[in-house]
Amino acid sequence: MSVTGPLQLIQEFANTLRGSPAADQLGTREEAAAWLRAAGLLPAEAGLSNSEHAALVRLRDAISDVLAAQTRGREDGNAAARLTKALADGRLVLTVDAANAVQLASAARSSYPNLVADIAVAIAGSAASGAWPRLKACSAPQCGRAFYDESESAAGRHCPAHAGSS
Repeated sequence: MSVTGPLQLIQEFANTLRGSPAADQLGTREEAAAWLRAAGLLPAEAGLSNSEHAALVRLRDAISDVLAAQTRGREDGNAAARLTKALADGRLVLTVDAANAVQLASAARSSYPNLVADIAVAIAGSAASGAWPRLKACSAPQCGRAFYDESESAAGRHCPAHAGSS
């Protein structure tokens, strides 16, 4: 199954680091801004400050740590707390429209909190659909790639590239 929608955004964001620091798509502010623009998370005219770039990397790392905990089937309160703190930058609020439809949105007016809100909404939507616990980090050495666990038991520990690993 190909991951789509909100889960795909989270998976692609988590996979911006592949194996070595040289392969980090968020390695510099300029690289991070380019990736965010390509993902539709940052307007063409916007950039990232040094502090926003550092916060973005912390957000990605916290997501990756939570996915690794999901792979192990163990709670990681520290990773969960770091993810919660990183997502707070999104300044989420509930909005209600004229038809009484309720959704999460960012209360911020600047680009960085809005992109964090987009990621937070994607996580919330994935959790609501039941897909979030199946998004995991490959436990193969030197991998850590985010993958969707399609196994019937939801006990998969490896991405498709390492599915034959023990």
